Amino acid sequence: MIKILAVSDSHGNKDIVNELALRYSNQVDHFVHCGDSELSSSDLIWGIMSTVMGNCDYDYQMNDEYRFQAGSKNVLVVHGHQHSVRSSIAGLKREAEQANVSLVFYGHTHIAKAEQEEGILFINPGSISQPRGTLMEKTYCIVTLDDQTATVTYYNDHHQEVVDLRKQFQML
Repeated sequence: MIKILAVSDSHGNKDIVNELALRYSNQVDHFVHCGDSELSSSDLIWGIMSTVMGNCDYDYQMNDEYRFQAGSKNVLVVHGHQHSVRSSIAGLKREAEQANVSLVFYGHTHIAKAEQEEGILFINPGSISQPRGTLMEKTYCIVTLDDQTATVTYYNDHHQEVVDLRKQFQML
C-alpha cells in the first residue's frame, strides 16, 4: 500500500506546509505540492515535499510538472493553470494520456475534487489556505493506493476528515 499526501495553493502559509510534513513524515510515502506555495525553490521543505510552479510562484527554478512512480502507477503533478482546469480537465486528460499516467494531481481552482475519466484519476486537494466553491473549507488529501483501488481522503487544516469528500476508485 502506498500513501501520497497532496496539498496545493498554500499561498505563503509556510507554517501549514511544515506542519503537514512533520505530522505525516512517517505515515506517507510521497509528499506533493501542486503549486502556488509562494515559497522559494531553496526552501528546506522541498527536501521533503516535491512541488511544481503555479501561476503565483515567481521562483523560476521550479518545474512546471513533476512525474514519479507510485508502485505500478505513473503519477503526474501540475498546477493546472496551463491546462485551463477552471473550465474543464480536458487539457489535463490529453497530457495524462500522452504521458501514460494513471494518476494526476493538480491545483489552481482551490476546489477539492476527485474524479476518474477513462481509467485516469484526477485529484485536486483544494486549497490549504484560500478555499473556493461550495465547500469553503481549507483542505489537503491523502491518496491510499493498492493494486486495484485508490481511496482519496480529504482533511481540513485541523487534520479532521471531511467525510463527505471521501471517494474510492477502481484502478486499472
